[in-house]
Amino acid sequence: MDDRQLREIESAAVEFAYGAGRILLDHFRKPLRIEFKGRDNRNPVTDADYAADAYLREAIAQRFPDHAIISEETGSTEATSEFTWIIDPLDGTTNYLHGLPVFGVIITVVAGDRPAAAAIFTPSIREPQGVVTHARTGGGAFAGEEQLNLRTEHAPEVDRMLGAVPGAFLRMFRFDKAVRRRLGDIRTFGSTAYESAMAAQGVFDYLVFNHSHIWDVAAGVLLVQEAGGAVMCKQGRNAKEWRPFDRFVIEGAGDSPTAAQLRNWRGSLIMGASQAAPFIANGITHRPYRVRRAWMRLKQRLPNLPTRPAPKPSP
Repeated sequence: MDDRQLREIESAAVEFAYGAGRILLDHFRKPLRIEFKGRDNRNPVTDADYAADAYLREAIAQRFPDHAIISEETGSTEATSEFTWIIDPLDGTTNYLHGLPVFGVIITVVAGDRPAAAAIFTPSIREPQGVVTHARTGGGAFAGEEQLNLRTEHAPEVDRMLGAVPGAFLRMFRFDKAVRRRLGDIRTFGSTAYESAMAAQGVFDYLVFNHSHIWDVAAGVLLVQEAGGAVMCKQGRNAKEWRPFDRFVIEGAGDSPTAAQLRNWRGSLIMGASQAAPFIANGITHRPYRVRRAWMRLKQRLPNLPTRPAPKPSP
């Protein structure tokens, strides 16, 4: 990829992230119209989501009319070029609705099946306009104008680590003794945008994402890698081992997936400092959840079944 072209794309991503961030800040802690989406109508969507989404899609289409766009909220478009913009206009909507300033805008530009540029907007107690953490392939990672460097951390056995994990983390995975004793302090923030930006900045030693969508994690992958960190992943239906991230693996898509194929990607990742992320990955495995998987297969065949088995009554 031509670095001059990537510089232009990265600069635009930063500009667009600040623009969408301003929209979110303007709506923050003000009355909002709320809708719910998803299979169980559990995921909230607000006026702010849609306003930021509309701004981003219009800005991208005007500046890069031949690029594809994938939006969490409004679907995807195909392209005549190799570049696909993947956007989450408001990550951390529940936090946002409750007035918790832990949310963000996630923008990733993928070339073929690899992240090429990324920008994440997050609110900041030091900067009223927020901060955009950004990167491009081979160009390093930055928080605003400050270059980031994760190569100076100590080994996880020496220093107490700080990790950000899913809410059900301890039920999702099995741990060997070495890792269980050295998980350090773990936190759950409800925003992959915030967690990814903080990991690239060295605040978190590691992040764990389980079965995540591409718009949640693609930017963090590039930011952490360009800051000098490590990303381990499990992707693909039969993946059993954590491997260093190289590209988005989509079965049957080759190295030039369509926007629709990218949109359907799901995977699990551990990212963070160059020693911490592999250390955690080497000591945890997914729990099998055989009963749950069997129930979900039955649910697909018999859609009128309840969402989950009814709990057993208390004795």
